[in-house]
Amino acid sequence: MKLIAVILNIALFLFTCLVLITDGISKDAVYNVFSLLLLLVPIFNLVIILHDGAGSNWLDFHLKRKVAEEQTKSNSLPDRNPVLRIFAIIFNIILLGFSCWAFISQYPHPRESGYILFAVIVFLTPVLSSGVLAFYKR
Repeated sequence: MKLIAVILNIALFLFTCLVLITDGISKDAVYNVFSLLLLLVPIFNLVIILHDGAGSNWLDFHLKRKVAEEQTKSNSLPDRNPVLRIFAIIFNIILLGFSCWAFISQYPHPRESGYILFAVIVFLTPVLSSGVLAFYKR
């Protein structure tokens, strides 16, 4: 689940960059805030997931020469930054709310080929990232 959250955060960031490059920056300030959230929240999620230890074992960032008892000791440490996790979850909820508002306000939706994929990534990323941040602790 952590791997999928990391992949979705990277995909959301790259997809948003692609949309901003191809479509340009919006003239509405609200959509600029939404674009900024779409860029910054995935980066914040990745930093928290990878730095806080939520994903340290599956990516094998630990050195191979580390002995098993040190690894067991590091896995039993308490969560280092619970406040940052809470902020990340709040930002994910804000991003989800902005996403719902944006998709409702833009009805009827454009008939572009990647629109449905973008919509799925935009909705799924904050939900899955919040779940990883809330339930997968060190």
